[in-house]
Amino acid sequence: MRDTAPGTTNTARPDPWTALVTPAQHAATHLAGRHREPLNQGLALITLTESDWELIGQALADAPDSATSLDWFMATVMRSAGFPEAYAAPVLFIEVQGDLQSSVLFVGRRVIASFAHAPAGLDGPVNHALRRLGVDRGPHPDEATALGLRGP
Repeated sequence: MRDTAPGTTNTARPDPWTALVTPAQHAATHLAGRHREPLNQGLALITLTESDWELIGQALADAPDSATSLDWFMATVMRSAGFPEAYAAPVLFIEVQGDLQSSVLFVGRRVIASFAHAPAGLDGPVNHALRRLGVDRGPHPDEATALGLRGP
């Protein structure tokens, strides 16, 4: 359904909103100068900016053959967002574009799950990845609501 790389725009759809979710304590220690929004359950949200995507785009241009690897993509996203190379805490990449979502869960600097371009919902890419990250839905309708996660 999608013919562009994550984070790039297709003019037929609205620009995507992209963000990272990671443990707040680790983010505070390793990303002191980066704006983070606190989420419930000890997590933090880091919205990717246009500047981040410019750095990611430059990395893609510099190494186009590497761009097909999700591990490489996530390492590039993290580096562009200011994460140090030694950062090993889980990081969840979220992309929302219109009614479609994608997510990539990166743990120990390796992709352990990816869910691409599916509609939002209880079993949508974001909620599914949040469950894999250990988010407890509790009495809430879904994991994103339990975190207080609000997209675009």
